[in-house]
Amino acid sequence: MASEAEKIRVVKKAEADCEAARLQGEGIAKQREAIVDGLRRSVTSGTSEQLSSEKVSELLLITQYFETLKEIGANSKSNSVFIPHSPADGVRDISSQIRNGMMQGGVPGQLRM
Repeated sequence: MASEAEKIRVVKKAEADCEAARLQGEGIAKQREAIVDGLRRSVTSGTSEQLSSEKVSELLLITQYFETLKEIGANSKSNSVFIPHSPADGVRDISSQIRNGMMQGGVPGQLRM
């Protein structure tokens, strides 16, 4: 009887965790959608220019990159590897370097040989 109750508790907790993760994922997706819409509006405000999804994606990636750098800098216990770049490199090159760095970085916390 006690083992059956424990089984039910474990199953219900797993279901609740799954639902919480789903809701969190939806919240993050909505947050990113709002960020993309805001970036698109701020860049094209007052112009008839249209941004392609690729340009918006690059802008979002770079914005997130600099936001991450800001967070890392705010934490005195951070250990990080930075991707070298300069403003003259251009947005496309910076976003390419960020993507390549993430691919080469692998899973956080995993030792690379």
